[in-house]
Amino acid sequence: MSRHSNLILAMALAATWAMVAGAARAADASKTLTVGVEDYKNFLPYSEFKDGVYGGLGKDILDAFAKQYGYTFIYKVYPLKRRDQLFVAGKVDLAYPDNPNWVANLKQQVNISYAPILEFTDGVLVRPEDLGRGLAHLRVLGIPLGFTPYPYQQLMSSGALRVEESSNYDSLYEKLIVKRIDGAYMNTRIAKYYWTKIRKYEQTPVVYDPDLPHASGHWYLSSHKYPKLIEEFKKFMAGNKDAIDDMKKRYGFQSSDDE
Repeated sequence: MSRHSNLILAMALAATWAMVAGAARAADASKTLTVGVEDYKNFLPYSEFKDGVYGGLGKDILDAFAKQYGYTFIYKVYPLKRRDQLFVAGKVDLAYPDNPNWVANLKQQVNISYAPILEFTDGVLVRPEDLGRGLAHLRVLGIPLGFTPYPYQQLMSSGALRVEESSNYDSLYEKLIVKRIDGAYMNTRIAKYYWTKIRKYEQTPVVYDPDLPHASGHWYLSSHKYPKLIEEFKKFMAGNKDAIDDMKKRYGFQSSDDE
C-alpha cells in the first residue's frame, strides 16, 4: 500500500472515530436531564436544600431510577413559583414535586405526563389547645410562600379567611406558636419530621387537626418534554418496591401516616 493510500485510510479512520465519538457524546447528552426542584430548607422527609446541597427521600428515589436506567440528573433549585414557570417554559426537563392539580392554569399550554412518587396530606396545624375547635376558629391562616390552600379558596374569596405567607417553615411555626396566626396550612409529614426528628420534641407545640379541611394525594415526577421517561419511572416504581420501602424506612416515612 502506498504512502498516499495510508494517508487516505488514516483520514477515513479518523473521520469514522470522530463520528462515533460525536454520536456517543450526543447519546450521553440525551441522558443528562435537569430536574427543577424547590428551595425549601426543612422539607424532610421529602426533600431539603441546605448549605447549597439538595437531598431527601425524593432525590434518593430519583437517583436510584437514574442509575438503573442510565440517566444523569442535574438538580436545579428554585423558589416554587419560579420553578413552575421555568418548567412550563421548557427550561428544565423534569419537575419534582408536582401534581396535576397544582397551578393548573399555568400548565394549560402544555401536555404533561405524571408519575406518582410519594403520598402527602396538606392540612392545618394548630396549637394543642385549639385542636377540634373547627373552622370558626380560623380567621388567619398561615401558608408557606408559593402555596395555594385549595380547600380554603372559597373562604378566602368570601373574605371569611385571611392568608398570610411565610418565606420558610421555621417562621410559619413561630407565627403559629406566638399566636400571630390561627393555623398553618402545610404538609403534615414535614411538620411531624421537623418536630420529632430535627427538633426532637416529645410533645410538639403544634398538632395536625384532621377534622379541618385538608387535601391528600401524591407528589409526582412530571415532564412534558420526556413522556417516555415518565413511563420508565412508573415501571421502576412498580418493579423496585422493596428497595423503595427501604429508602422510606431510613427517613421514617410511613405511607399510612395520615390515614
